[in-house]
Amino acid sequence: MKKNMVMAILISLIMLPAAHAAVVATVGSLEITDKDVEARLAQLPAQYKASYDSDAGRKMLLDQLVQEKLIYLQAANKAYDTNPAVVKQLEKVKQQIMVGQFIKDEFNKIEVSEDELKAYYDENKTRFTQDEQVWAKHILVKTEKAAEAAKARITKGEAFEAVAKEVSTGPSAPKGGDLGWFEKSQMVPEFANSAFSLAKDGVSDPVKTKFGYHIIKVYGKKEAGTKSFADARPQMKKALMGSKQKTRVSDIVERVKKDHPVTTY
Repeated sequence: MKKNMVMAILISLIMLPAAHAAVVATVGSLEITDKDVEARLAQLPAQYKASYDSDAGRKMLLDQLVQEKLIYLQAANKAYDTNPAVVKQLEKVKQQIMVGQFIKDEFNKIEVSEDELKAYYDENKTRFTQDEQVWAKHILVKTEKAAEAAKARITKGEAFEAVAKEVSTGPSAPKGGDLGWFEKSQMVPEFANSAFSLAKDGVSDPVKTKFGYHIIKVYGKKEAGTKSFADARPQMKKALMGSKQKTRVSDIVERVKKDHPVTTY
């Protein structure tokens, strides 16, 4: 039962009001905003999103929303707000929204103290072991010649990040090639072997992988061992918050059951 309740909570919490929405159409007294169009795009199955993720596609979605508003006005004119089938469905939606908002408010009351974090860290240190890690940035190009040219620019004094933004074809290029911290097992062998063999601030020669040719620069290294309290904090807070949220939901359910007995058939 707790599992189903938590799933219902997560689903209902996405029903939040749009902020800073710009009106893109009016139908009588009703408004349609750019956020409404984006929300409709987000609801599309994955295989259709690419087709509508353009100005022309958004115009088609806007046309759909306009049609729906027009039909809604006709339904309202015929008093469909009192239609028994509509009223029944509205009650279900109302319950879902009330549950979601109630649980959201309850969760906002939950806090994790520093003492709780420290106690959790001391009791669960085996959970926070990590392999050796490297923080690196890279430049990815198609040819060895292009990789050599990129390294030559860096050797002459150009900032690694600037060169990466200009010539790298990888998804990290807008961030100056930043890959963040990673373990050896997270990268393809050729890339990992080179990155982990470099000293801090070291820059590699061209490294060939199935993706192309890389120039790698190491910005930091962490030895294998137990994560520090600071590094483990986000993981611990998430775990403790999740545990407290489950307990809060369970306590509410059990308390309300006393006044409203549950019978299943």
